[in-house]
Amino acid sequence: MSTDEKRMPDPFRAWREWFQENEQRWSDTMTEVMGDDRFAKGMGRYFQEALHTHRMFTDSMAQYLGNLNLPARSDILALGDRIGQLEDAIAALQVEVRNLREAGAGRAAASSRPRRTRRPPAEPES
Repeated sequence: MSTDEKRMPDPFRAWREWFQENEQRWSDTMTEVMGDDRFAKGMGRYFQEALHTHRMFTDSMAQYLGNLNLPARSDILALGDRIGQLEDAIAALQVEVRNLREAGAGRAAASSRPRRTRRPPAEPES
């Protein structure tokens, strides 16, 4: 490498140093701000208000959909739960039917000859 190449500034090095210094300053500032008790209380109030607004919107939307005779999200979720319970009950019934069929097939195989209920005619006496 010649001495001219060594003296040329490296733009990426300058950018990298600027970026690292800037990142460190932001990190220090944000750590200081977030560590402040006033900031924590303000964020707590903000999240409480956001949750309250969300709850109010959800309730008003459910009432609006009810007025239009349309299901709300909670209705759809409840319906999904009920369908899941029905599927579980049907699966249990299928298992019981399968067990009864297997038990019935076992008894039928044991007595494959039908019972004889008719007697042959008596031979005439001579």
